[in-house]
Amino acid sequence: MIGNNAQPGWYPTGDGRTGYWDGDKWTAFRQPEPAKPGAMKEAASRAAGRFNTSGAEFPHDTVWSAVGMPITGIGAGRYWMDARHLYFERGVLRTDAQQVPLHQVMDVDVKQTMTQKARGVFSVFVHVNRGHVMEHVPMEDIREGREAQRVINEAAHHERLRLQQEQNTMRYQGAGYPLQPAAAPESERPTTDADPIEQLQRLGKLRDAGVVTDDEFAAKKAEILARL
Repeated sequence: MIGNNAQPGWYPTGDGRTGYWDGDKWTAFRQPEPAKPGAMKEAASRAAGRFNTSGAEFPHDTVWSAVGMPITGIGAGRYWMDARHLYFERGVLRTDAQQVPLHQVMDVDVKQTMTQKARGVFSVFVHVNRGHVMEHVPMEDIREGREAQRVINEAAHHERLRLQQEQNTMRYQGAGYPLQPAAAPESERPTTDADPIEQLQRLGKLRDAGVVTDDEFAAKKAEILARL
Protein backbone atom coordinates (compact mmCIF):
# COMPACT_ATOMS: atom_id res chain seq x y z
CA MET A 1 0.00 0.00 0.00
CA ILE A 2 1.12 3.60 -0.52
CA GLY A 3 1.12 6.48 1.90
CA ASN A 4 -1.59 9.14 1.89
CA ASN A 5 0.98 11.78 0.87
CA ALA A 6 2.24 9.89 -2.19
CA GLN A 7 2.56 11.88 -5.41
CA PRO A 8 0.13 11.20 -8.31
CA GLY A 9 1.24 8.27 -10.42
CA TRP A 10 0.96 4.55 -11.12
CA TYR A 11 1.42 2.25 -8.10
CA PRO A 12 0.81 -1.43 -7.24
CA THR A 13 -2.70 -1.88 -5.85
CA GLY A 14 -1.94 -5.03 -3.89
CA ASP A 15 -3.96 -7.34 -6.13
CA GLY A 16 -1.29 -7.95 -8.76
CA ARG A 17 -2.21 -4.91 -10.86
CA THR A 18 -1.12 -1.28 -11.12
CA GLY A 19 -3.55 1.60 -10.45
CA TYR A 20 -3.43 5.40 -10.75
CA TRP A 21 -3.25 7.37 -7.45
CA ASP A 22 -4.28 11.03 -7.94
CA GLY A 23 -2.50 12.23 -4.81
CA ASP A 24 -5.60 11.90 -2.63
CA LYS A 25 -7.36 8.67 -3.63
CA TRP A 26 -7.31 5.77 -6.07
CA THR A 27 -8.90 6.47 -9.45
CA ALA A 28 -10.75 3.95 -11.65
CA PHE A 29 -7.71 3.45 -13.88
CA ARG A 30 -6.11 0.00 -13.68
CA GLN A 31 -3.47 -1.56 -15.85
CA PRO A 32 -4.37 -5.17 -16.70
CA GLU A 33 -2.76 -8.16 -15.01
CA PRO A 34 0.21 -9.61 -16.92
CA ALA A 35 -0.93 -12.31 -19.33
CA LYS A 36 -0.11 -15.90 -18.42
CA PRO A 37 2.06 -17.85 -20.89
CA GLY A 38 -0.06 -19.08 -23.80
CA ALA A 39 -3.03 -16.90 -22.80
CA MET A 40 -2.26 -13.57 -24.51
CA LYS A 41 -5.51 -13.50 -26.49
CA GLU A 42 -7.58 -14.03 -23.37
CA ALA A 43 -5.69 -11.28 -21.50
CA ALA A 44 -6.11 -8.79 -24.34
CA SER A 45 -9.84 -9.43 -24.50
CA ARG A 46 -10.17 -8.87 -20.75
CA ALA A 47 -8.28 -5.58 -21.08
CA ALA A 48 -10.93 -4.30 -23.47
CA GLY A 49 -13.60 -5.09 -20.87
CA ARG A 50 -17.28 -4.57 -21.52
CA PHE A 51 -16.57 -1.89 -24.14
CA ASN A 52 -15.23 -4.49 -26.57
CA THR A 53 -18.30 -5.90 -28.30
CA SER A 54 -16.68 -7.30 -31.44
CA GLY A 55 -14.07 -9.64 -29.98
CA ALA A 56 -11.26 -7.40 -31.30
CA GLU A 57 -8.02 -7.52 -29.36
CA PHE A 58 -6.17 -4.53 -27.91
CA PRO A 59 -2.62 -4.09 -26.54
CA HIS A 60 -1.98 -5.54 -23.10
CA ASP A 61 -1.47 -2.08 -21.53
CA THR A 62 -4.93 -0.87 -22.57
CA VAL A 63 -6.87 0.84 -19.77
CA TRP A 64 -9.98 1.71 -21.81
CA SER A 65 -11.32 0.59 -25.20
CA ALA A 66 -14.40 0.75 -27.41
CA VAL A 67 -15.51 -0.59 -30.79
CA GLY A 68 -17.93 1.25 -33.08
CA MET A 69 -21.25 -0.37 -33.98
CA PRO A 70 -22.33 1.20 -37.31
CA ILE A 71 -25.75 0.30 -38.74
CA THR A 72 -24.13 -1.35 -41.76
CA GLY A 73 -21.79 -3.38 -39.57
CA ILE A 74 -18.94 -2.40 -41.91
CA GLY A 75 -15.94 -0.23 -41.09
CA ALA A 76 -16.36 -0.20 -37.32
CA GLY A 77 -13.85 2.06 -35.62
CA ARG A 78 -11.58 0.78 -32.88
CA TYR A 79 -10.56 3.11 -30.07
CA TRP A 80 -8.38 2.49 -27.03
CA MET A 81 -6.30 4.28 -24.43
CA ASP A 82 -3.18 3.49 -22.43
CA ALA A 83 -1.50 5.58 -19.73
CA ARG A 84 -0.13 8.14 -22.20
CA HIS A 85 -2.08 8.07 -25.49
CA LEU A 86 -5.53 7.75 -27.05
CA TYR A 87 -5.69 5.70 -30.27
CA PHE A 88 -8.15 5.78 -33.20
CA GLU A 89 -8.49 3.27 -36.06
CA ARG A 90 -11.14 3.64 -38.76
CA GLY A 91 -11.71 2.66 -42.38
CA VAL A 92 -13.15 0.02 -44.70
CA LEU A 93 -10.83 -0.32 -47.70
CA ARG A 94 -7.88 1.12 -45.79
CA THR A 95 -7.21 1.83 -42.14
CA ASP A 96 -6.85 5.41 -40.95
CA ALA A 97 -4.82 5.21 -37.71
CA GLN A 98 -4.09 8.07 -35.37
CA GLN A 99 -2.70 8.48 -31.86
CA VAL A 100 -3.15 11.49 -29.59
CA PRO A 101 -1.02 12.28 -26.52
CA LEU A 102 -3.42 12.50 -23.58
CA HIS A 103 -2.03 15.84 -22.39
CA GLN A 104 -3.26 17.38 -25.68
CA VAL A 105 -6.88 16.33 -24.99
CA MET A 106 -8.65 19.50 -23.83
CA ASP A 107 -12.25 18.24 -23.62
CA VAL A 108 -14.62 15.46 -24.68
CA ASP A 109 -18.21 15.96 -25.89
CA VAL A 110 -20.95 13.35 -26.27
CA LYS A 111 -23.84 13.49 -28.75
CA GLN A 112 -26.66 11.08 -29.54
CA THR A 113 -29.17 11.24 -32.37
CA MET A 114 -32.62 9.68 -32.11
CA THR A 115 -31.44 6.76 -34.25
CA GLN A 116 -28.40 6.26 -32.07
CA LYS A 117 -30.56 6.43 -28.95
CA ALA A 118 -32.72 3.59 -30.26
CA ARG A 119 -29.57 1.54 -30.84
CA GLY A 120 -27.91 2.47 -27.53
CA VAL A 121 -24.81 4.07 -29.07
CA PHE A 122 -23.18 7.52 -29.01
CA SER A 123 -20.87 9.81 -30.97
CA VAL A 124 -17.96 11.02 -28.86
CA PHE A 125 -15.88 14.00 -30.02
CA VAL A 126 -12.38 14.44 -28.59
CA HIS A 127 -11.07 18.02 -28.77
CA VAL A 128 -7.30 17.96 -29.27
CA ASN A 129 -4.99 20.95 -28.94
CA ARG A 130 -2.49 20.71 -31.81
CA GLY A 131 -0.63 23.91 -30.96
CA HIS A 132 -2.33 26.67 -32.97
CA VAL A 133 -5.13 24.39 -34.21
CA MET A 134 -7.93 22.68 -32.27
CA GLU A 135 -8.73 19.33 -33.88
CA HIS A 136 -12.00 17.45 -33.27
CA VAL A 137 -11.56 13.68 -33.53
CA PRO A 138 -14.79 11.60 -33.55
CA MET A 139 -15.49 8.15 -32.16
CA GLU A 140 -18.65 7.02 -33.90
CA ASP A 141 -21.39 4.67 -32.68
CA ILE A 142 -19.81 3.45 -29.45
CA ARG A 143 -21.57 2.24 -26.34
CA GLU A 144 -21.13 3.86 -22.90
CA GLY A 145 -20.51 7.32 -24.35
CA ARG A 146 -20.85 9.11 -21.00
CA GLU A 147 -18.41 6.72 -19.38
CA ALA A 148 -15.94 7.25 -22.24
CA GLN A 149 -16.22 11.01 -21.73
CA ARG A 150 -15.50 10.72 -18.00
CA VAL A 151 -12.60 8.27 -18.33
CA ILE A 152 -10.80 10.15 -21.12
CA ASN A 153 -11.20 13.58 -19.50
CA GLU A 154 -9.93 12.24 -16.17
CA ALA A 155 -6.94 10.51 -17.79
CA ALA A 156 -6.02 13.68 -19.73
CA HIS A 157 -6.20 15.77 -16.56
CA HIS A 158 -3.92 13.39 -14.65
CA GLU A 159 -1.43 13.27 -17.53
CA ARG A 160 -1.19 17.08 -17.65
CA LEU A 161 -0.57 17.15 -13.89
CA ARG A 162 2.11 14.49 -14.22
CA LEU A 163 3.94 16.39 -16.96
CA GLN A 164 3.70 19.64 -15.04
CA GLN A 165 5.22 18.05 -11.93
CA GLU A 166 7.93 16.43 -14.04
CA GLN A 167 8.82 19.77 -15.66
CA ASN A 168 8.90 21.53 -12.28
CA THR A 169 11.23 18.86 -10.91
CA MET A 170 13.56 19.20 -13.90
CA ARG A 171 13.65 23.00 -13.53
CA TYR A 172 14.59 22.76 -9.84
CA GLN A 173 17.26 20.16 -10.48
CA GLY A 174 18.60 22.05 -13.51
CA ALA A 175 18.95 25.19 -11.41
CA GLY A 176 20.87 23.26 -8.77
CA TYR A 177 18.20 23.55 -6.08
CA PRO A 178 17.58 20.55 -3.79
CA LEU A 179 13.99 19.34 -3.66
CA GLN A 180 14.09 19.44 0.15
CA PRO A 181 16.35 22.16 1.62
CA ALA A 182 18.72 20.76 4.22
CA ALA A 183 18.27 21.95 7.80
CA ALA A 184 21.04 24.21 9.04
CA PRO A 185 23.34 22.74 11.73
CA GLU A 186 22.41 23.79 15.23
CA SER A 187 25.64 25.78 15.58
CA GLU A 188 24.67 27.87 12.54
CA ARG A 189 21.08 28.60 13.48
CA PRO A 190 20.32 32.16 14.62
CA THR A 191 20.13 32.48 18.39
CA THR A 192 19.40 36.18 18.78
CA ASP A 193 15.94 35.53 20.19
CA ALA A 194 17.10 32.92 22.71
CA ASP A 195 17.80 33.62 26.37
CA PRO A 196 21.49 34.58 26.86
CA ILE A 197 21.94 32.01 29.65
CA GLU A 198 20.55 29.28 27.38
CA GLN A 199 22.88 30.44 24.59
CA LEU A 200 25.90 30.22 26.89
CA GLN A 201 24.85 26.76 28.11
CA ARG A 202 24.40 25.54 24.54
CA LEU A 203 27.72 27.07 23.55
CA GLY A 204 29.43 25.32 26.44
CA LYS A 205 28.03 21.96 25.32
CA LEU A 206 29.30 22.57 21.78
CA ARG A 207 32.77 23.37 23.17
CA ASP A 208 32.75 20.26 25.36
CA ALA A 209 31.73 18.15 22.37
CA GLY A 210 34.59 19.56 20.32
CA VAL A 211 32.31 21.31 17.84
CA VAL A 212 33.79 24.76 18.61
CA THR A 213 37.28 25.62 19.81
CA ASP A 214 38.13 27.42 23.05
CA ASP A 215 38.91 30.59 21.10
CA GLU A 216 35.56 30.41 19.26
CA PHE A 217 33.81 29.80 22.58
CA ALA A 218 35.48 32.81 24.18
CA ALA A 219 34.66 35.08 21.24
CA LYS A 220 31.01 34.02 21.12
CA LYS A 221 30.66 34.30 24.88
CA ALA A 222 31.97 37.85 24.77
CA GLU A 223 29.52 38.69 21.97
CA ILE A 224 26.58 37.32 23.99
CA LEU A 225 27.62 39.15 27.18
CA ALA A 226 28.03 42.39 25.23
CA ARG A 227 24.34 42.30 24.29
CA LEU A 228 23.21 42.15 27.93
